Amino acid sequence: MKPDLRFQDPDFRIKNRPSVPAVKAHILLLIFAVILIAACNVQIYDLQPIIIGTNTPTPTEVQKKVFVGVTPTVPPHSETATPPIHIAPTAISAMTAVNILDITMIDGGVGWSIGHIPGGKDKLVLRTTNGAEHWKNVTPSQAIYENAEIVSDVTGCFRDADHAWVIFRDAENFDISRGVKVWFTEDGGTTWEHTELPLQGYTIQRFDDAKISFLDNQTGWIFARIGNVDEREFIGLYTTHDGGRSWSPMITTGTANLPSSTRKNGAVFRDTLEGWITGENSMSAPGTVLWHTFDGGNTWYEQLFPEPWGYNIPTGLLSDPNIKCSLDVPKFVDFQYQYAWTVLRCSGGSLTEPVSVLYWTYDRMSTWKTLALPKAVGDISFYGIEYGWYAIQNDPGADYPYQILFTEDGGENWRTASQLAWDSRLQFITPSIGFAIVSYMGQPALVKTSNSGFNWEQIFSFAIP
Repeated sequence: MKPDLRFQDPDFRIKNRPSVPAVKAHILLLIFAVILIAACNVQIYDLQPIIIGTNTPTPTEVQKKVFVGVTPTVPPHSETATPPIHIAPTAISAMTAVNILDITMIDGGVGWSIGHIPGGKDKLVLRTTNGAEHWKNVTPSQAIYENAEIVSDVTGCFRDADHAWVIFRDAENFDISRGVKVWFTEDGGTTWEHTELPLQGYTIQRFDDAKISFLDNQTGWIFARIGNVDEREFIGLYTTHDGGRSWSPMITTGTANLPSSTRKNGAVFRDTLEGWITGENSMSAPGTVLWHTFDGGNTWYEQLFPEPWGYNIPTGLLSDPNIKCSLDVPKFVDFQYQYAWTVLRCSGGSLTEPVSVLYWTYDRMSTWKTLALPKAVGDISFYGIEYGWYAIQNDPGADYPYQILFTEDGGENWRTASQLAWDSRLQFITPSIGFAIVSYMGQPALVKTSNSGFNWEQIFSFAIP
């Protein structure tokens, strides 16, 4: 059974919360009333007048792009669950309690998740139409059969109410003879098709940390770690232009278009041609954490990343070869893919403790603004360029082990929204409405807020036939 956070923690609902002025809240709701196209796991909104850009240079015009300076700021369920069951290959036949492990809500009602039945080992693809209370099991039936005898991990990209792509893989032992299948649906999981990733012609040792992203219903990418030799790590990057029916390898162990000397964190694209890969720096190149492509991923160029500057930010983070830094994959937050944020995480060397720096760009990663984060470790989420949340662990001796911080100015200032007994992974679909996967007493649970994270209540989720 899931823990009832309201009863085990008497202060589960945080009282005396600050409130956003009514007039401002009303204006915000009007501004964000129309939800535009969403990339996988990030809601995309048209937030500001579009910045007029320059023509994108071709690869022959640019070998290394240098960033210049820092830009200024831009203004209870009552149902009784049936006993846990192992469903593969048997379908769910009665309402059953389900643990939600990862969630992507498209709006306040429709959403997707990865979950499992308590006591069962299989991970399921689930879909809701009533705000995450009831979930229908839409897992591809063939994938259930094929993965019934292994401990599988599931990676998904859920772009809208109808379109989704998922990969099942053996979480313990990779076997290349099984291949890697990409499943896709265009009707909300009612029917699924699949295709095989091209793995022939190069060495592949594993397929870990897979990430799927789509710009629209046709164009997408898959990133994965596929091998390592000594201190070198190799990634695979694959692209599709037909909705996932076929895939082409852009980067493999057989290509030399991206250095393999450091760990890579993932890829992001703003259109069919221009994209970025982020990673960790090295002692020989402490400022190199970003690579840029102008041709869809065939050719990559080192893109110098600016030293962070600002209040409470140590100097020399990207120039000291003894400081280890890693750049998160940027997340775009507007319809035209101009505005994005990312986090640089640094430790070691002359630093007495780890440091994390928030970066904002308003001109598709040409210039950046930097802000120190209150804590080096936490789960951060933004809605647009102003509203953000940061779930962190409190210092020892605090009344509560965790808290969620809230910002209304893009991270310039943070204040406590709620003090909590559990850690959180956050997703907000409006400035007010958000969901979180939490870990409480070693068990996962799903919670929801309707007032910007100042109060949370648990959702008792059930899988239905």
